[in-house]
Amino acid sequence: MKMEELESARKSYAKKLKIFISIGLGAFAVSIIVAGVAFINPTSRYASTALISLPGIGIFIAAFTAILALILTKKDAQKYHELYKAYFVDRNLHQIFTDVYYDHGKGMPKEVLSSTGMMRTGDIYRSNDFTSGKYKDVAFSQADVEIQEEHTDSDGNTTYVTIFKGRWMVFEFPKAFTFRMEVVQKWFNANKKPRKDPEIKRKIEKISTESPTFNKKFKVYAEDGFEAYYILDPSFIDHIEKLSESHKGKLMLCFIDNKLHVAINDNKDAFEPPRPFKPINEQAENEKIYQDIKTITDYVEFLKLDRKLFKN
Repeated sequence: MKMEELESARKSYAKKLKIFISIGLGAFAVSIIVAGVAFINPTSRYASTALISLPGIGIFIAAFTAILALILTKKDAQKYHELYKAYFVDRNLHQIFTDVYYDHGKGMPKEVLSSTGMMRTGDIYRSNDFTSGKYKDVAFSQADVEIQEEHTDSDGNTTYVTIFKGRWMVFEFPKAFTFRMEVVQKWFNANKKPRKDPEIKRKIEKISTESPTFNKKFKVYAEDGFEAYYILDPSFIDHIEKLSESHKGKLMLCFIDNKLHVAINDNKDAFEPPRPFKPINEQAENEKIYQDIKTITDYVEFLKLDRKLFKN
């Protein structure tokens, strides 16, 4: 695939969007102008009607035009996104990882999150940009995830609140852990309270580390305190703190079976294309995708997930 093909799709998408934007803004502007004239000339027969109704009609037309634009440009938007991700995302993934599988339309299965027992999966679950591969012989998978919960007030009004939007990453190891451990940054409100595992029959308890700074920022729950401290050495704790500082949102980690789950609740989507109204800056986009990929590699590098601790 060539850059020219992507640029052509971008231009086509942008052209159609501009038409709808012009129609919507034009209708709104005309309604405001007419209402303004009515305000200046209040003795006009239709002045009061214009002042009351025209601004509302203008807003309605603008909103209707926006909805119409979303519907009628859907195929153009999909083509632009698909070509962008084929040109920038898929190519960069193959340069850094081995055994790469990438599907921008596929997501992380909801069951993966619920199986940890540490995450609420809400009433509406969305996920895309599923990626898997290996880095330094550490297998991983990741995807963007958005979770919303339905809330109904006393008057019967229903709203949907986003409790999680960000990345969910899963790192797999040859070694299966004999206990479960959760590391949750405070104010990460989407996690479940730890419960007793019905299969292992062991209670998950809150433990403290030797780092007062870490204890202020994170809560640690484990089935086996001794095993937990074996992983949570000073270096590991220090790197978790540094990784959390590299994200604007909150962080959660869970060791269970032979996997490390990492949830980054930062209200961001990875691997997304820029708005289509300007020519694509190839260098800038490659750098942006590299930074998105670096989020994966940083966890392997900083936490040293390729060390013997996770293999034997």
